[in-house]
Amino acid sequence: MRLPVRGRGRFQRVRLSESTDRLTNPACGWCRIYTFFLERQINFDELNLCLQEDETLVQAVIVIGAFRSREISQEALEQLERLLRFFRNAEKEMILRFTYDNVGQGLLAEPDEMRQIFIHMNQIGNIVRRFAEHILLLQGLFVGSWGEMHGSRFLSKEKMRLLAETLREAAGDSIPIGVRTPLQWRLLHERDAVPGAEWSADPIDPVCVFNDGMFGSDSDLGTYGSRQRSEAEWEESWSRKDELLFLQQLHKRLPYGGEAVGEAKEGELKNAVTEMRQGHVCYLNAVHDLKCLERWRSAVWDEKGIWKGVHGTDYIGAHLGYRPVVCKVSGRVTDGLHLKIEIENTGFAGLLEEAELVITAEAEGRVIGTQLLPLLPQDFMPDRPHCLSCRFAPDIIESGAYDIFLQMRRKRDGRWICLANTGRHDKVRIGLF
Repeated sequence: MRLPVRGRGRFQRVRLSESTDRLTNPACGWCRIYTFFLERQINFDELNLCLQEDETLVQAVIVIGAFRSREISQEALEQLERLLRFFRNAEKEMILRFTYDNVGQGLLAEPDEMRQIFIHMNQIGNIVRRFAEHILLLQGLFVGSWGEMHGSRFLSKEKMRLLAETLREAAGDSIPIGVRTPLQWRLLHERDAVPGAEWSADPIDPVCVFNDGMFGSDSDLGTYGSRQRSEAEWEESWSRKDELLFLQQLHKRLPYGGEAVGEAKEGELKNAVTEMRQGHVCYLNAVHDLKCLERWRSAVWDEKGIWKGVHGTDYIGAHLGYRPVVCKVSGRVTDGLHLKIEIENTGFAGLLEEAELVITAEAEGRVIGTQLLPLLPQDFMPDRPHCLSCRFAPDIIESGAYDIFLQMRRKRDGRWICLANTGRHDKVRIGLF
């Protein structure tokens, strides 16, 4: 059957608005740390009870200090593989950190020679490669207290580069590797621009930053320096303002997050939100630091709009990562149904990979026609409405009344992405034809 002739067909749009619900979407949100000692048996039944249904991320800290002077045993490697398979089967994307130290004594816990670290990286990399699609990032280069790349004899520029090159070769090209500070990122990369010129991160070299001292002091516990970029060298720490601008550029397509700690003025709700939006924060530890989290929990968002009066932790949790909202839809009936859709990302961060919108015309639960619209990361940065259009041709849709729905999914694996519109988040009704 054909669409009605021009003048008789009509598209009735639906009123669309954003809700304040927290969404559960892949590759972003709150996460918790699960610590494992690779020489010990893991109780997977107990671990299963600890997982949070409304969190898609887990951070696994895997302590390998027992093997500081020898190769990792085959039994330990098999257990590592079971652990990664467990999280994959539980549909949890992983933030992995391998470390020799878990008590703040990196110098004592790590191997005496780099060669031993290289051996461990290659052993672990053989396993990590097989789960690359389920790993958001690798934090650190195995060294330093708590694996946070401080308090180690292996953090000179030359040694860090050797460690980063070895880990990249071992783990493959697709998994982002996170270092602890912007300065460490620059030490791994030659400056390729004149002073003051714009630069951009190389998508072929996915190296990012993680910040476990977020809001802990005016320097985020040593994450930043004090010198202005205009007066500092490439291989020096810059001021907070300049480093935040650096991170803003770096994390347009790479994951950024960590732990919020302490009670510095930088961590006051509005200050924290401003910096998290600028840095494109997509994940945060859900339980550390309790003082900082409680501070946000006791504060309320007081700006006009739907978020006014919402507690700080709820506001932040709802905006970690990307937050897609269908803003406007218009339809025109001329030789088929032409739709124009405006969608906006109100979250702190952008998409880390390609997605697609699925537009369906349905009658009584039966799908009559479907259109797929690509959504690229560069088109879906925060607070920049993006317009797309599609057409249901006359020979696709039968005559009658049809509901038009919109869904969103990650292109790589088809995993559905929730939309922040009021009503159903998995499938938004956008109009009636």
